[in-house]
Amino acid sequence: MFRLLSDLEVALNELLVACRESVDHFRDGIELISEENIASEFKHFASEREPFIQMLEQKIRDLGDLPSVPDPDKEDGEMLIHHLGAAVSEDYTDKVVQQRIDAEQRILEIIKQARENDDNNACETLLDNLERQVNNVIKKLAALTQTV
Repeated sequence: MFRLLSDLEVALNELLVACRESVDHFRDGIELISEENIASEFKHFASEREPFIQMLEQKIRDLGDLPSVPDPDKEDGEMLIHHLGAAVSEDYTDKVVQQRIDAEQRILEIIKQARENDDNNACETLLDNLERQVNNVIKKLAALTQTV
């Protein structure tokens, strides 16, 4: 049986994939940067984000859909580019931090899309909490760029 996904389900699935990728990229970034304090923050950001992945998966199931999974080929390609950049750069830390800021801002855009399609406010608390966490990560990342 074929069922069309609602705009909210599509936005939540896109948000889920972006959150999973963010955790993977924060963990991968730990290996690419040379500064211990930034690596420690990346580890913290990844562990803070993980519960949101589980909550998004459950919310998507509650809405009657199955959670999406990231495209492994896309992710492998992105990781390869990051590793190559780190290999040819003397200090790749500032670039990794900026990439993470850009990705977090993209997550905020997806949250906005999900809000626009959440007519019954079924996801309001989840989206509020995730948005707060993402904004906090962006602030901390921006502060880290001042130390690099």
